[in-house]
Amino acid sequence: MRVRTLWRVPVFCLLASAVSYWLTIFPGYLFYVNRVANADGSIEVSVDPPRGTLFKIALFLLVLLLGGLWAFRSMSRREIACSAALLILPMLAIVLAQLFLPGFPLKVSVFLSPFYNWSGSLSSLLMRCSLPLPVATIIAQFAPLLFVPFGRRQV
Repeated sequence: MRVRTLWRVPVFCLLASAVSYWLTIFPGYLFYVNRVANADGSIEVSVDPPRGTLFKIALFLLVLLLGGLWAFRSMSRREIACSAALLILPMLAIVLAQLFLPGFPLKVSVFLSPFYNWSGSLSSLLMRCSLPLPVATIIAQFAPLLFVPFGRRQV
């Protein structure tokens, strides 16, 4: 196992989450938010759920394909799994604390939200499949393992 590739999956996932967070806010706003002007001049803003879901699926798959076909193609499957574990373990600990500790600081959750966006997209998709919030959120933390099939087979 090469030590220099150990941080590749965590760095890629955190950067992809931050970029997809900003893409969800700005260009995504133009895609899935409806604005309707009422007769009195007020503007009613609502989110179109099917468009929002399609946008999140597209972002999730884009990050998955970019990572799998570009960023991690030189890594073996074992290296990708070990590298993903470096991200999964601390994020899972934070998510479990957010879910089950009643006094978890809201400021910390808001600060960390850009770094959860990529796995958060998977979490919201799993909740649309009627999984409960804690189960969907915990399962979504294992999303970096989806890069493993893109790795090289060990020779």
